[in-house]
Amino acid sequence: MVHWSNTAHVSYPKTRPGKPTVLKAPVHADFRTAKREGVLQVAAEFVNTAVRRHNVAASYDLATPNLRRGYTRKAWATQAIPVQPYPLDYARYELKGSFTDSVWLQVAVFPDRSHKTVPAAVFDLTLKPSTEGGARRWLVDSWAPAGYTGMPSGILGSDRGPLATSNVKYSSALSNVWLLVPISGFMIGLAILVGIGVRGWWRGNRALKNYRSHSL
Repeated sequence: MVHWSNTAHVSYPKTRPGKPTVLKAPVHADFRTAKREGVLQVAAEFVNTAVRRHNVAASYDLATPNLRRGYTRKAWATQAIPVQPYPLDYARYELKGSFTDSVWLQVAVFPDRSHKTVPAAVFDLTLKPSTEGGARRWLVDSWAPAGYTGMPSGILGSDRGPLATSNVKYSSALSNVWLLVPISGFMIGLAILVGIGVRGWWRGNRALKNYRSHSL
């Protein structure tokens, strides 16, 4: 038996002075309360202005101080804001989390008619409550691309600027005629295989008849 002992000098870091910071887990809350407080209307207004880049100045009051940090109202109105733009036609949302101090939505945006080549995208939208001015209201705290494989199903809309499902129908850049190409190729290949099989059977059957006739 061989024992390899550790001869290195072991030193452990000292504990930092003061009480350790303990991160508290978010407390879940009923989304219906936030919905009654207009969280979806604020989200829709923000997407309709800041993200769409339409009347961007109106979105300044919809953002938290954290999101518009370093921006004056005048600078925010120049559209050079920390919010990724998107030429959307309409948006859908899915609730991912409702807590006492935040609401997390995933928002799918779809392009308008003049940007049909732009693919649909999904973003994470978080909102936080604010009591500035006395009344409690929700403000957008972040807007960032999401790693998402599905598409939200809820319609995101507002009273002043609805982002509802559009009647616009998008035609695929690839004609439907091209969809027949792989089907036609499969059918031709299948016909060739069947033809080869029938031909082999016919030759084998003919050879068998000739053999029987000569053997008689």
